[in-house]
Amino acid sequence: MSKLAQWLRPHESRFFALLEAQARQAQRGVHLLGEIVEMKPGEAELRRYAERMRALEQEGDAIRRNVIEELIRSFMTPMDREDIYDLSRSLDDILDYAHTTVQEFLVYAIPFEPAIHEMAEALKDGVDALAEAVAGLVKPGPSVHAAIVRAKKMENRMEELYRESNAELFLSQDVHHIFRMREVYRHLSNAADRLDRAADMVGSILIKGLG
Repeated sequence: MSKLAQWLRPHESRFFALLEAQARQAQRGVHLLGEIVEMKPGEAELRRYAERMRALEQEGDAIRRNVIEELIRSFMTPMDREDIYDLSRSLDDILDYAHTTVQEFLVYAIPFEPAIHEMAEALKDGVDALAEAVAGLVKPGPSVHAAIVRAKKMENRMEELYRESNAELFLSQDVHHIFRMREVYRHLSNAADRLDRAADMVGSILIKGLG
């Protein structure tokens, strides 16, 4: 590699570190969501939890902005720009949906039913696996692929829970209850969808790196 190319090439660790930071931030947000569901707080405590989640979401947005700024500044990147951008966006979306779910807990006075607990647990397990996969991008190995598989299995489990929960929900005679619970289920499902996309992006990056 020429001296010019060496000077232009960014430190690979910069992008890997930012993506891992985003994954860890999403992980913290989803774990906080799980803690809320587990604790079943009253309104006053839930508001305090919501403020913590809001702070996490804002910190996540700042990391996302750093990723975009690095993409704009860097002449060369350690992986495709589009892959970095798309993976970053999916990680940010996971945290955003965790945040909006907690906001809906407040606005709709959502009861913490067993279905929400199961979905939050599946999402948490999936994000744990995803964070492990993203952290492994800097030095890929078999464990990264295994983490991707675990993340996608949890997304599949999440979708099963989503369908089962909706089917049970429609047995209710309370229309208001149906609509407010569906909103929460939908946001949890959307978070799982972004989890699946992010896992696919990590897999795509690994495959391209082997080419």
